Amino acid sequence: MTKKIFAALVAVIICLSVAISASAYTQEYVIDYADKLSSSEIEELNLFAEKLETAYGVAVLFCITESTGDVSADEFAEETYGDYTDNKNGIIIVHDDWNKTYCVFTSGNAGEYLTDAAVDSMKDAYDLNESYYGGIYACYDLAMEYLENGYTGGYVYNDDEFVYAGEADDPKTENEKDGVSIIWLPVSLLIGLLVGFLIINSIASKNKSVKMQENATVYTRPGSMNITGSADNFLYKNLDRTEKPKQTEKK
Repeated sequence: MTKKIFAALVAVIICLSVAISASAYTQEYVIDYADKLSSSEIEELNLFAEKLETAYGVAVLFCITESTGDVSADEFAEETYGDYTDNKNGIIIVHDDWNKTYCVFTSGNAGEYLTDAAVDSMKDAYDLNESYYGGIYACYDLAMEYLENGYTGGYVYNDDEFVYAGEADDPKTENEKDGVSIIWLPVSLLIGLLVGFLIINSIASKNKSVKMQENATVYTRPGSMNITGSADNFLYKNLDRTEKPKQTEKK
């Protein structure tokens, strides 16, 4: 009987460990064949890419390698994409770190958001960064902008920052930008102050039902303070009796 219980406990522990391992699994979006990234950096980048796919349905993969082997760069990119994701909508950027070349494979409708101009901007962002981690992060940051805004015109590098193509020639002023006008900021502040004043004034008015008097006589009932009599009342009475000592006669 004891052996059966022990075996059941072992089976439960094994099932729990498998379940925990499965729940902790994170799909690989960053493939580092060249060992340029630490495990923590890969994990952070994978989480970033996973959020992109969850939010927009597009898988964005990045691969660093020092050789594509016996196949062409295009075949290597397509095969690597298929090995690491089954999402039909996605893109993979392969960077041959040894030859300093790039190869891109696009699947499904990912090209509608990540156009050639967009991918070129992502590669430029990667090259301009001093670290591999920072470069890939910059690529994902740009990919998020494209997927979120649905902009296909591409980014350009202008005045030490990436901006939308055409924005550098005809930039929008603060008042022309999309969104809520800045004039609503003071208006909202005034409305808040007015509402707060009305609430406080309403609460304060409820405290004026009793007015301060000049003397204390108004707080007493007439005649209630006159003493008409007094008496001492005892609840209990104790009597102690002691026998009086007799005097002895002197002879």
